[in-house]
Amino acid sequence: MNMRFKLENDVEFSPSERCLIGADGTVLELTENSLRFLILLLNGVTEKEKLIHQVWKEQSGAISESSYYGQLYALRKAFSQVGLRETLIRTIPRKGAQYVGKVTKIATEKPDSMPEKALHSSAQPEPVQYIAPLGGLDNTLVTALEKRESERQAKAANLFADRRWSFLVSILAVVAVCWLSTLSVLIIYILLKSYL
Repeated sequence: MNMRFKLENDVEFSPSERCLIGADGTVLELTENSLRFLILLLNGVTEKEKLIHQVWKEQSGAISESSYYGQLYALRKAFSQVGLRETLIRTIPRKGAQYVGKVTKIATEKPDSMPEKALHSSAQPEPVQYIAPLGGLDNTLVTALEKRESERQAKAANLFADRRWSFLVSILAVVAVCWLSTLSVLIIYILLKSYL
């Protein structure tokens, strides 16, 4: 028995076929990460850490924030290509993401080899428009975001590792200590002079 999800605007999501099927028959193949992410969202998982752990479970090491946000972008783009609003995937600030539209789970007896609309048609099947997976866009976006993040981190690390920066901080510390010492001596001198 296979499971399908009926979303808004008569759009269907078939996990076994790894695709979104638009009301007009448009079929959009999903990447493995998009597939996992969407299944989790439709099953009510909203926490960012759980989403990251489940979507990228076979990858060892830390997954960057940019991969997570890149995946959200790719799913929203996929939604718009099959006639859904991108706003159906809502970001929960600092906590995660949530699917906020209508969703109905449908158990099917038949094998999911063709979109349901094409199977029920008694006349000639409608031409189905296939759209390439979002893998290229997803990977390009993720790579660009990861590159930007690593450049920002490297720049911050280089700023503090730079010898000139260390020298400047040392000089400022010496000046501050000298200034405070001079100020303290001056205050003590004025207080002693006024009492004598």
